[in-house]
Amino acid sequence: MRGLNFTARFVAATAGAALVPGAAWACPACMVGDPKTAGTYLGMTLVMSALPILLVCGLGYWLWRRHS
Repeated sequence: MRGLNFTARFVAATAGAALVPGAAWACPACMVGDPKTAGTYLGMTLVMSALPILLVCGLGYWLWRRHS
């Protein structure tokens, strides 16, 4: 019975989200407007993508230097 309740809520939430597609365009900064905003958005996307890679590589380098 518990799984049926979760499934019903999931289906209702999905149907509700499908009925309001305009809400997906609510972000005013995402590539809309002037090119400066689009450039800033792209730059921050690149920084946030590179940060985990740099952290893992930095930790690996630190461990390598510490145990060599």
